[in-house]
Amino acid sequence: MDAMHKLGYSMLITTPKRDFNEWFRKYHKNVQIIIRERPGECVYDPQCVYADVASPVPAPNSTHLNLPIWKIFHAAWWNLAVEPLGGPFTLSPEPYNIWPASQSGGRDNYYLGYTVEPTCLNTPFIPFAQRPKQAYILGKYLGYFKDGRYPLTDPVGRADAQYRDDFYLKFSEEEDVTFLAGQFDLFQVGNYTQPPPGITQHPRLPRTDFQTMISKSRVLVGIGNPILSPTPYEALCLGIPFMNPIVEWDRNDPENKNSWEGQHGALIHEGIDQPQVYHVKVGDRDGFKGALKKAVNTPIDR
Repeated sequence: MDAMHKLGYSMLITTPKRDFNEWFRKYHKNVQIIIRERPGECVYDPQCVYADVASPVPAPNSTHLNLPIWKIFHAAWWNLAVEPLGGPFTLSPEPYNIWPASQSGGRDNYYLGYTVEPTCLNTPFIPFAQRPKQAYILGKYLGYFKDGRYPLTDPVGRADAQYRDDFYLKFSEEEDVTFLAGQFDLFQVGNYTQPPPGITQHPRLPRTDFQTMISKSRVLVGIGNPILSPTPYEALCLGIPFMNPIVEWDRNDPENKNSWEGQHGALIHEGIDQPQVYHVKVGDRDGFKGALKKAVNTPIDR
């Protein structure tokens, strides 16, 4: 929305049914693009579009004041094309065309992009030497610690072992590093109510306070989820590296990045590496420890 304003466009935000069509008919000569949730509700409806995807010839009860189908787009966060219009009419935040073909259902999408700079640059930059030795754990749900994408996943997949894992506690004692995280949601975690020992939780914060909290850290630690979060970009903008778990790779060619699937695919396929991003394979405890130790002791520029 900020980008649209800067380009000089006005926006009308409406409900998708009656109000939407009424506003379009009122301003149709000035409407350049229509971004809809669930576009299929419109493109198959002759009361909504001028001509639908199944019939390029306008239906008898359609009007030129209905929506031209070629102006309808869908904004989708994930690496996929949204039906029924498909890739060219799907707006994406990441350049999915650079993903390996086997991982890129959205390779034909229209890359719109986004930026975190307006809010990031309003957050004071804390020089590396003035930050405490703090590592921030990125995650909303406590269940992430039992997921197979978790970088310290137990070899036999036992959730109990992962929740009781003393890795963070021992690392804190050895390296004098504090592990901090927001209050985890207990969704789908069974009897577990706390993260692994050594991680301190803080109450949920407003966005600006959250960015300030991150700005005091030396590294942002990914734990496999959430995927494609904008938070790693915010961290990098604040001069904080990100540890990016790699969850899939070619065992015969483990350094072939075209085979990698990770928590943040864009940071893989855009070629961002150490010291900004530390890619660590799931299950590699020594690699995770080494990357963490290096990240908390290696400054990067904003």
